[in-house]
Amino acid sequence: MPCWQTTRSWRAPPARVEETAIVTFLSRKTGQFSYFAQQVGDSAWRGKNVLDFGGNVGNILRDPSATIEHPRYWCVDVVRESIDAGRVRYPESHWLYYDRYCFFFNPHGVPGLPLPAMTQKFDYIVAYSVFTNTSRADMLDLVAQLEALLADGGTLAFTYIDPHYEPWPEKRVDNFSWRLEREYGEAKSDEAQNMLRRAADAEWCMLVNGRDLYIEEEVPQAYPADAQKTCHVFYSTSYLRELFPRAEFRRPVNREMQHCCVIRKA
Repeated sequence: MPCWQTTRSWRAPPARVEETAIVTFLSRKTGQFSYFAQQVGDSAWRGKNVLDFGGNVGNILRDPSATIEHPRYWCVDVVRESIDAGRVRYPESHWLYYDRYCFFFNPHGVPGLPLPAMTQKFDYIVAYSVFTNTSRADMLDLVAQLEALLADGGTLAFTYIDPHYEPWPEKRVDNFSWRLEREYGEAKSDEAQNMLRRAADAEWCMLVNGRDLYIEEEVPQAYPADAQKTCHVFYSTSYLRELFPRAEFRRPVNREMQHCCVIRKA
C-alpha cells in the first residue's frame, strides 16, 4: 500500500515464482520481524494471530528470528501478484488482495475502499513502509480501521520516516536529504536546494516523483497512472504525537531509517 510495498517501497526487477508467474512488485527485504519484535518489546509471537498489512510476499516469515506460526499469519496487500506469490510460498497462511488505490503500486484501484472483511481479531498488526507512501488522509483512515481489528491487549505497529532525523550519524544527513538525493540524482541544483529549504521546518511533507514537493496542507496535483513513479511521505515525530496521542514512538533499530509508532489496545 502506501503505496505499498511496502516495499513495495522499491520496484524489483521481474522475478519468477515457481518458474511460472512473473511478479512485478516482489519485495526482497527481510528483517521485518526482528525490527517489530524490538519495537513492541516481544519476540515470542507463537500462538498470536498476526496481520501483516502491506506484507507483499510475506517476507516477515523469512526472518530467521521469526516466531510467527504460518496458520496464524494474514497478509493484506494492494499488489495482486505479491498476494498470489505469497500464497504459493506459504499456503497455510491467509492472503487477501486489497484493490484500494495506491500511487504507483495500484493506480487503478478504488480510492477509499474499506479493508477486506475479516472476522478474525489480531494480537499483532504490523505495517512496514506502508504509510511512508500514502497520503495523510489514507493513513488516518486505515489506522482507524486496523485498530478496530485488534484483539483485547493487541498491538498495532507501523513505520514512519521523520524527515529531520539522521539515521546514520557517520553520514550526517537527514532522511529527507538522503531521499531527495536518491530520487533527484543530486542536491546542489537551485531546485533541489529550494526543496531542502522548504522541508527544513515542515512537520510533514510529500515528495512525488522526486521532483514535486508538497508541504503540509498543500494539495498534490492529479497524476495520470503512467506518471506515478514514486511517492515518499514524511512525518516528524512531534506531529505524529498530535495525531496519535495514545501511541508510543520508537527510534529506528537495526540501522533502519524508519521510526515506529506503536498503538496498544487495553
